[in-house]
Amino acid sequence: MNVTICNNEATMTISTLGAEPQSLVMDGREYLWNGDRQYWFRRAPLLFPMIGPTLDDKIWHAGKEYAMPNNGFARDMEFALESREADKAVFVLEDTEETRRNNYPFGFVLRVTYTMVGAGYRARAEITAKDDLWYTFGWHPAFSLDINGKGTELETYTLNFEQEERLTRKYCVNGAFVFEKDFVVGDTLDLSRAETDKGPITLDDVRSEEITLTSSSGEHGVTATMGDMTTFTAWTCLGKKAQYICLEPMVSFGDTKREKEISKMKETKFLRKGESVTYENEFRIF
Repeated sequence: MNVTICNNEATMTISTLGAEPQSLVMDGREYLWNGDRQYWFRRAPLLFPMIGPTLDDKIWHAGKEYAMPNNGFARDMEFALESREADKAVFVLEDTEETRRNNYPFGFVLRVTYTMVGAGYRARAEITAKDDLWYTFGWHPAFSLDINGKGTELETYTLNFEQEERLTRKYCVNGAFVFEKDFVVGDTLDLSRAETDKGPITLDDVRSEEITLTSSSGEHGVTATMGDMTTFTAWTCLGKKAQYICLEPMVSFGDTKREKEISKMKETKFLRKGESVTYENEFRIF
């Protein structure tokens, strides 16, 4: 089921499958990727409870093995629509007997709220622990490169950081990270297919509160806020010249070399039974 919310500047449609945004339109211009299966069928998934690959797509806890898809399973589950207003919708996902048995042995509530804010939206995720649990979380919206005209090249786009950065880039080769020191030095990063075809551009320890995508070919772009997150990834599918770039604030990004036991992964966060944590990010379009 799709749910539409709007304000006087933009309109957004969200699917209950994965609580995934499907469309974001302002002045007749579509900002989100269209999900063309020739390239990548998703549009703006959320990532929970794991980000990045694990060895053999498995995790372990207390001596038991569980299947864990790359980037977690929440994006492929049906959320309940808890409430809806003209400019706001709330979606809820809870653990099931199947998730506890096969994928993730913890009880949880994941409540996701999308609220229209000016020209764009605020994405809010509240994770509540029914048991002691370990998790990661992130957003993965894909924005169309065609916002500045059909066929606008990726090479015309730049990521603009709010402040000066000195950042190491990491990306996966056969599931394991390769590191490029000083990949970002300063407050801009020019995008290119040569770099995105290597894999995700993942940057840890980002200090900037905002990262803005702009193009030399037009006046339209997107600003992503980092909130309480310090890892940022820019990604598009490898070798296909797809017309999108993902802007992904996230808690962390791991590879297949991480610990198998989820409680020992340096990338995971811990929540004690009964505790909650909230992540809130904005994606503003212009």
